[in-house]
Amino acid sequence: MRILFISNSFPSNLSSNDRPNINGTQRRLDMLIGALGEIAQIDLLYYVSNSIEISPENILQIEKELEEYWNIKLCLHLCPQYSLPKWRHQLEGVFDFSRQNSFSKTSGSKQVKAFENCLSYKPDAIFIQRLQSIYPVLFARQALPPVFYDVDDIEHIKLIRQLRQPSITLAQSLYYLHLPALFLGEYRAIQRATRTFVCSELDRRYLSEKWNLSGIVTIPNSVNIPSFYPISSALTLLLVGSYSYSPNAQAAEFLIDKVFPIVREKNPYTKLIIAGSNPEYISSYKKELVNVEFTGFVDDLDDLYRRSRIICCPIFSGGGTRIKMIEAAAYGRPIVATSIGAEGLDMTPGKDFLLCNTVQEFAAACLELLGNDALCNRLATAARATATQHYNLGSIRKLIQHNLLSAIDTNLPIPTKPSSI
Repeated sequence: MRILFISNSFPSNLSSNDRPNINGTQRRLDMLIGALGEIAQIDLLYYVSNSIEISPENILQIEKELEEYWNIKLCLHLCPQYSLPKWRHQLEGVFDFSRQNSFSKTSGSKQVKAFENCLSYKPDAIFIQRLQSIYPVLFARQALPPVFYDVDDIEHIKLIRQLRQPSITLAQSLYYLHLPALFLGEYRAIQRATRTFVCSELDRRYLSEKWNLSGIVTIPNSVNIPSFYPISSALTLLLVGSYSYSPNAQAAEFLIDKVFPIVREKNPYTKLIIAGSNPEYISSYKKELVNVEFTGFVDDLDDLYRRSRIICCPIFSGGGTRIKMIEAAAYGRPIVATSIGAEGLDMTPGKDFLLCNTVQEFAAACLELLGNDALCNRLATAARATATQHYNLGSIRKLIQHNLLSAIDTNLPIPTKPSSI
């Protein structure tokens, strides 16, 4: 079997001496590629920035690095992204989602041609990662094999939440005008796909029941289940994320500016660790902060979680599901999260984590966990069991494979949950 996989989420720093900057999008792509690479030959079409050299020599070098990173064989194709001036994004995006800034990079004639050239390899299926890569499929002039579309984030929900944040200016609020075109673009993309993958049952019900769309399948984010470590006695709060993603930067500011001062007032020896790449996007990064550590990218996650007592997930915008919350559960760590931070996850408030949506609630929960070993252990044990049952990487990879094969061979049943494997 041969699969054409299309993405514009090109990973950086793939050399053997420097691990890539892994965010949630990359983690999900890794999961998808890993699953598909076990059952098929992959042709990978990446739409990349103009800073990437597109020469035969460089393509071969990147191909080798990707093969080593994913431990699969693939055939790599690179095409530069399409660019538009900002005024065209703003104006034309009102009428056409593919002219909006996030979705225009694959919408030029050269980008469609690159996709059509890849069809000469006669793929048995096409796999699209996110709405950002869907344009060539929607406007190709050739007959196509079955198309699989991974939504990851429902983009119009993500945009609405972003525009509702207090920091949004009046000029930024004009992007509400982009919503009708974005709705239509997402609807067309799902209609075109043979199967559409979403992160959660919540998203599946929304698209299936409210939009009356078919072929929607839940493929949760997943993690390898690590070794178990006892709850740390250190008075440490941890936030993990890539802070070039604005909801993560906002979460860091929420902790640093609002929650942590209350916690330190009651327990001055508490430490806050802000772990992950691009901390310079956090406005407090350059301030002199007592007991706040910015680690940057962390190679040794085992050590990071081992020395952290409480994992914080104060997310107030964005879409999809939080891989870092699944990861914290898999490590068996007590978690404090907002409603959006825990949204779509098969985790129960009060059993698997503490649900807190205000500053006072969040600070009180952190203080309680700092001094209550029994509660920490109860939450951690339940969360780890849930992660093992619902978000184990091996099971989710099999779910991806079965859904793809069942769509190509209609005699196979269509599995919808990891437990059905």
